[in-house]
Amino acid sequence: MSTTVTVAPREIHDLVYRASSVAGCDAGTAERIADNVTFAEIHHGAAVRAFCAALETETLGTSAWVTAPDVLAAAELAARSTGIASVTFDPPVPLAAIAGTLQQSLERGVTHVGADSGARYDTGGRGDRAVSTIDLRLADESAAAARQALIDDARADAYRNGIAVEQAWFSKLEAAAADYLVAESILDEIDAGSSIA
Repeated sequence: MSTTVTVAPREIHDLVYRASSVAGCDAGTAERIADNVTFAEIHHGAAVRAFCAALETETLGTSAWVTAPDVLAAAELAARSTGIASVTFDPPVPLAAIAGTLQQSLERGVTHVGADSGARYDTGGRGDRAVSTIDLRLADESAAAARQALIDDARADAYRNGIAVEQAWFSKLEAAAADYLVAESILDEIDAGSSIA
């Protein structure tokens, strides 16, 4: 068993955003990647591992970490028009690259099948698991509400108690983000100043 460190979701989000920026992503793309990885780490685990592995092996700006969420957005529009849409990723993408995007679709009334079976709030799934096919369809309101309640509970627990992340991968994430130009202390000052205003 590997050693873990307990971190706040904000730490994951900030470091993934910075590492994505260092890897050449624009601010909006870096934000979307950070949202996906943070959501996936909370709800599926191993998302930091999947992201760091991608940084080591891929050019992030042209990878599925950037393109797959757009493919899902187009499929969501198709599902709204026809009632159902299917997406095939070839090669398969890590669940961590799309997990938050799928959640945002659910919040807009479109659910999915094929991506999150085995989520932490179900049976302990992994964010580094490859996903090849996702079916999107209009959500049944009661089923969507039940899924959302599970997600909300897991999110509240993560923000209250932190998330256990593998130490080795979290250290790699910190190293990947180290070349970002804005220090944490500056961001903390900005956060403190915006809450006063």
